[in-house]
Amino acid sequence: MMQFELLLGVVGLVLLLFSSSIVVRAAENIAKALRVTPFVIGLTITSIGTSLPEIFTNVAAGFNNLNGIESSGIAVGNIIGSGMSQITLVLGIVGLFVIFRATKRSLKRDGIMLLIGVTAFFLTAVDGFISRKEGLVLIAIYVAYFVYVLTQERVIMPHGHVKATFWGILLDFIFIFAGIALVIYASNIMVDNLVLVAEGWGIRAALIGILVGLGTSLPELAVSLMAVAKRSKALSLGNLIGSNICDPLLALGSGAVIAGFSVARPVLYFDFAFWILATVIVILLLWNNLNLTRKESAVLILIYAIFIYLQFMIF
Repeated sequence: MMQFELLLGVVGLVLLLFSSSIVVRAAENIAKALRVTPFVIGLTITSIGTSLPEIFTNVAAGFNNLNGIESSGIAVGNIIGSGMSQITLVLGIVGLFVIFRATKRSLKRDGIMLLIGVTAFFLTAVDGFISRKEGLVLIAIYVAYFVYVLTQERVIMPHGHVKATFWGILLDFIFIFAGIALVIYASNIMVDNLVLVAEGWGIRAALIGILVGLGTSLPELAVSLMAVAKRSKALSLGNLIGSNICDPLLALGSGAVIAGFSVARPVLYFDFAFWILATVIVILLLWNNLNLTRKESAVLILIYAIFIYLQFMIF
């Protein structure tokens, strides 16, 4: 019987990725119509769009907790799994096709924010529980960063970049709302059935969450590779950095503010430790000569492979 729940969980994940892609494309169209720069699109709008699977997975888990169905492991594991896969595997894969280049100004601001995001996650979870108030604090930190980025970056592009029409923008807004409705439905299917699989098979819920996190990071991979194909490295790098800032703050906070999440000790002292170590390594690699070479990208992929291997060997 568990095979049926597992199948439904996978169907929910596929539907989640499909519906998220609808929202991302529509949001990008609106951003381009309003002449927003590629880096800001990646760092803010696209990163939030590609983080919708993580956001709504956590929201669904929050409502499950509210109804007495313990889903904290799925929620927390999803954030760590997605963060780890994006900062190592996804960045590494994209880095094999293109050499990323960064600026000191961006690294100082966004690199520090990457560390603030994972540190805030740890500080709220160190007592074993992320409360509703702490969820609000995480969201507030992200909103403050979002506003700060918009005030610091050159947001408006030169005139004539994209010709916008009222009906075109309205249609994109309709796609956004329809996509979000589908995302909510898909996330509920996925979380509910994966919780049943974890209980039925006796698997650590956080481990399933980490594997789900790999799946929910596919939009970031798709958007980043598409951006590279269109020769927009700024959008690709901005999207990956922005998503890693969004997930531990906005996505986790959105779920925690509903019912709160419990956090197991192994998650804090193994999964989280690996994640923050990987984040520090990426920042250092980018800081060195302000780029990420193909060899360094291969190292990031290896780090992720070691992380997954140890997950199955230890747990």
